[in-house]
Parts: sequence; C-alpha cells; structure tokens
Amino acid sequence: MRRSMVLWVLAAVALAEAAALAVTAVRERWQAAAEAGPVQRGERVAQRMGCFGCHGPGGAGGIPDPGSRAGDVPTWVGGSWMMYNHAPGDVRDWIRDGHPAGQRPDAGALIKMPAFRGRMSAAELADLTVYVLTVSQFGDPADAKAVAGRDVALRFGCLGCHGPEGRGLISDPGSLKGYIPAWDGADYADLVHDDAELRQWVQKGAADRLRANPAARHFLDTEAIQMPAFGDRIKPEELDALASYVRWVRQHPRTAPPEG
Repeated sequence: MRRSMVLWVLAAVALAEAAALAVTAVRERWQAAAEAGPVQRGERVAQRMGCFGCHGPGGAGGIPDPGSRAGDVPTWVGGSWMMYNHAPGDVRDWIRDGHPAGQRPDAGALIKMPAFRGRMSAAELADLTVYVLTVSQFGDPADAKAVAGRDVALRFGCLGCHGPEGRGLISDPGSLKGYIPAWDGADYADLVHDDAELRQWVQKGAADRLRANPAARHFLDTEAIQMPAFGDRIKPEELDALASYVRWVRQHPRTAPPEG
C-alpha cells in the first residue's frame, strides 16, 4: 500500500513538472515570436522610454498640454497626430531630435517633445519608428479596396486582438503557441490557406479544416481568447474588402524610413 502511494505521488509530481515545463515552453515561444518583429520590439522601446506616459497606453490617448495648438499631447492613434507628421521620416526625427528638420516644436506647448538622440541605439530608434507608424496607420494603401478593408477591420474590432494593422502579437493563454497570430506572421499561412478559409474564420470562428482536426480543435476550444463568429453580421462585400486589406498587410511589411 505504501509503495503504491509513493508511486502515485511520484507520478503526480512528474505530471506537475511536465505541465510547468509545457507552460514555460509556450511562454518562451511567445516571447521569441514577440521579439522577432520591429512592431513588437518597438512597443517595448516605447514602454522603456516612457512614451506612453504622455501619449497614453499604446499611444492611444495623449495627456492635456495647455497652450499647445491641439490642447493635448498628440495621440498616435488618430487625433491631431497627422498635423505634425507629413512623411515617415518626420516620425523618426520627432523621436530622435524632438522635431523634424524645418519644423519647430509648438512654441506654446508646456509639455515639450524630448529628443532621444544618444539615449537609444539606431536599432531601437528604427523599431520605435516602425511601431509608431504602425499604430498610427500612417499612410493609406494604394488599393482603395484595401483601404475599405481597413475600415472594416476597425469597425469590427479586429485590430483589438490582432494588434495594430494586424501586425501585433497578443498573448492568448491556452492557445497552441500562446498568442493570437498576426496577419503578417508565418503562422497565418498555416491557419488560413486562402480567402475561403479567411471567410470561414470570420463567419464561423475557425476554418472547417481545423475544426475537423482533433488536435487543432482542442486548442480552438481551450484558448482563452477565442475568435468570434460574426456570421451574417458582416456582409460579403465587407469580407472581400477585409481579405484585400489582409493581403496588403502581408505584402507590405512596415520598415523604418531611410535617412533623409
């Protein structure tokens, strides 16, 4: 009896250790994936440099700035941001020098944009610039249908889970890799083979092919953040436009602007 109890305890400990190792492995895979792209690295630079203190979490809500032209620190997401930026290089120059060449900071603003020249590496500057360009959705796609698809993605809340421009990696406990796949990542090609499967994901919450696979279905059912099924809430023409935008995102990776 005592021997069987000891064996049971040892088995329980072994299972617990295996589970802990599995969780650690998923976390490490997510961290490695999150560090792989400039958008994810740039977000960490923004956090480390204190950018969100003035521009708000994720750059989505600037604090009041009495005396400034807009009345607040520009948010990166919409708002008065485009008043100050006309080219991708302007974003880099604001970060590095506190203002773009030929453009002076707002003289009436009490809260001045700091210059980070010498306080971050060239790689960090490039990553942060890419992050700001991405969350601000700087520039419109040349394809009008892709622009319409971006509006669909915003209206239906897609970017809340898939990240800015669908390029983010949001943690998703219980999923296969620990995160919600980005549209421009390698995972997307495994999960979505064509536009027909994209429609299945949007309308049904998953592709039929994956629902039919027991292993894939397990993770679809156990992940904390599950893809919603929009059904007929989204129109066929909206689905087509969304597919165009996803293709545009995959075909146009965000990169830092060249030095002017």
